[in-house]
Amino acid sequence: MPSKVNYGKYRVNTDGLIFRADGYSSRSYDHNTEHWRDLTPSGIDVKLTDSGLYDRASGYYKFRNPDSATNKYAAVSGSDFTELRSLGAFKDKDSSFSIEAFFEIKVSGADSPPDNGAVIFGNTDANKSGYSYGLLAMTGNGGEISGINAVLASNKIDSSTNHPWTGITGVLSDVDNPSISTEKFYHAAMTYDGSNGKTISYLDGIAKNTGTFPSSQEIHQPIDGTYQQLYVGGNLSSGLNVNIGMVSCYNRALASGEVYGNCQAVKHRYGDGY
Repeated sequence: MPSKVNYGKYRVNTDGLIFRADGYSSRSYDHNTEHWRDLTPSGIDVKLTDSGLYDRASGYYKFRNPDSATNKYAAVSGSDFTELRSLGAFKDKDSSFSIEAFFEIKVSGADSPPDNGAVIFGNTDANKSGYSYGLLAMTGNGGEISGINAVLASNKIDSSTNHPWTGITGVLSDVDNPSISTEKFYHAAMTYDGSNGKTISYLDGIAKNTGTFPSSQEIHQPIDGTYQQLYVGGNLSSGLNVNIGMVSCYNRALASGEVYGNCQAVKHRYGDGY
């Protein structure tokens, strides 16, 4: 039977959980240090670019994009994410996984506008590097974040054949007809079943898109032998203004009921959920 972590009426499923950083847990946040601690035995901590990002009263990390020179972001597993890959995350098209994040998009205010395709939890900029995967924020409505995509890129080493895009994009919030707003927390997730290539993308525990990864393709391959980093809250080139309360990863495809339960287990902390 799957094991659970009790956060109230609903439970976080820990069966296959290989990484979880959770600002709500006193064992995970490490105030005014460079790390956001992994709660699983994997010990794959998140390295912050600013030790003051944590909001102790609210239980989340604040990522901001004041200008291109000082993006505030976090990196999983140091210089790349080979540790998570070895445990099954984005390993290859035969390896199942799930990722999720709990976040609140903030308005820009006096800060610079967020970058289109900036990372909430994933790797690089959408349509910039050719190796985008994970949960990405998309801009619309006058340059503000209004879209959320769940993406899984295929091998694009042969750019003449696989450019500009081959893979899966699950639209969770359409930039032209958004289902998200600022100043409110949301739960986003993507599951991938390696046995059949099926992806399912979720917003607040509800399936929004399904797709099938191309059988002729392989999930991203290394560039010059190095796998691209897994980031939280932006990356070294593109940032956004977002509060992130939790990110996690599984080495299996969660069932829809498990995604919904995980969503409800975190959303009630901030006045939503059950």
